[in-house]
Amino acid sequence: MNDFLEFSKQLLLEPAIVIGILVGIGYYLSKKGPIKIITGAISAMVGLELILFGGSMFTSTFKPIVTAVSDHYGITGYLMDPYAMRASTQEALGANFSFVGYVFLIAFFVNLILVFFGKYTKAKGIFLTGNTGIAHAQAILWLTSYWLGLNWLVTTIIAGVLLGIYWAIATTVPINAVKKVTNNGGFTIGHNQMFGIWFFSKIAGFFGNPETDDAEKLELPGWLGIFNHNVTAIALIMTVFVGGFLLSIGPSNIQELAGEQHWLIFIFYLGIKFSMYMVILLQGVRMMVGEINQSFKGIQEKVIPNAVPAVDVAALLPFSANAATLGFIFTTIGTVFSMMVLVLIKSPIMVLPGFVPLFFSGGPIGVVANKYGGYKSVIVCCFLLGIIQSFGTIWAIGLSGLPDGIGWTGMFDWSTVIPLFTELLKLIARILTLGVYA
Repeated sequence: MNDFLEFSKQLLLEPAIVIGILVGIGYYLSKKGPIKIITGAISAMVGLELILFGGSMFTSTFKPIVTAVSDHYGITGYLMDPYAMRASTQEALGANFSFVGYVFLIAFFVNLILVFFGKYTKAKGIFLTGNTGIAHAQAILWLTSYWLGLNWLVTTIIAGVLLGIYWAIATTVPINAVKKVTNNGGFTIGHNQMFGIWFFSKIAGFFGNPETDDAEKLELPGWLGIFNHNVTAIALIMTVFVGGFLLSIGPSNIQELAGEQHWLIFIFYLGIKFSMYMVILLQGVRMMVGEINQSFKGIQEKVIPNAVPAVDVAALLPFSANAATLGFIFTTIGTVFSMMVLVLIKSPIMVLPGFVPLFFSGGPIGVVANKYGGYKSVIVCCFLLGIIQSFGTIWAIGLSGLPDGIGWTGMFDWSTVIPLFTELLKLIARILTLGVYA
C-alpha cells in the first residue's frame, strides 16, 4: 500500500507524464489508432517539458541578478518567492513534513471528485501542476496545523480536502479568460495566480481598447519598426531594462555576476536569452495545446464531462510576448514603488521580490490585460499587481506563524485569497479555542 501511494505521489508530481497519459486516454476514447495515441501523448509531454524548461531557465538566469541588487543596497526582509515559501514551510513542519505527500494526494482526488460531479458543483479544472501543487500542500498543511492545532491525521485530512476544494474552484474561475486569450486553447491555469487572471480580466477593459491598443499590433514608424518584430523587440527591451537595473550596482559588481565574460556582453546576452526562452515557450505551447485540443474531447464526452486540464501558467506567455514583457516590467515597477512606500511608512516588515512573482504573475496577467484592454491596460493592471502582491504578502506573513526572515510566495492568490482563508482559520481557532488560542 505504501509503495502504491509513493508511486502515485511521484507520478502526480510529474505533470508532463500526467498530461501525456491524459492525452493518450483522450485519443483512445476518441477511437484513434495506436500510432496517434503514442505520438500525441509524447508530443504533449515534450511540449509541456519545453514550457517547464523555458520557465525554469527564466528563473535560474535572473534570480541571481535580483539577489545581487538586494545585497548591494543592503536590503533585508522577507522574500516574495515560491521557493522561499517552500523552504520556510518545510522548516516549520519539521518531522511532520512527511504528511505533505498525503495532503497532495487527498487534494488531487477531491479535485477529481468535484469535477466528476461538475453538473452540481460547476467545477471544471483539474490541477496538474505537480511541483506547484506540492508547495500548496506544504503551505496549507502548515497553516491548518498552526491555527487549529489538531492531531496530524485529522490535520492532514482537513488540509487535503481544503486544498482540493481550492484547486477545483480556482482552476475553474479563469477558464473563460484563458479561453479568450488562447483562442479556445483547451486548457486552464493551475498555478499561483488563478484568481488574479480572473480579476484582471474583469477590470482590464476599463483602461484601454484591445482593438486599437493591442501590444502585438503596434506599428512603430521609421527605424522604430525594428520593434515590430517580437523576437527582436523582446531582446532589445530586456537588454535595456535589465541593463539599467544592473548598472545601478556598478560595472565591478556586474562583472562578478558575469564571471569571465565582459559585463557589457553579459548584459546584452541577458536580453538575447530572455527572447530565446520565450521562443522555447512558444514552441512548447504549440505542441501541447495542439494535442490537448484534439484529445481531450474524448475525456470530456465519455469520462468527466466538461473537464479542463489546468497547466503551468507559463503556457500563457507566448500568446502575447510583447504584453508579457511589459507585464513583467510594470509589475517590477509597482513592486519597487511598494517597497519605497514601506520604507516611508517605516513598516516593520520589508518584502523583497524574487523573479518568479514578478515575471510569472506579471507576464501572464500582462497577456490577459492586453487581450481585454491593450497595452495601456497592461501598464495599469501590472503596476497595480505589483502593489497588491507586495502588501498582500505582508498581510500573509503576519498570519503565517512562520520563522522570521524567510518568505512567502508573494503571487496574487497567495497574497489575497489565501490570507483571507487564513483569517477564517484564525476565526475558527478563536471561536473553538483551538491551536494558538487553546
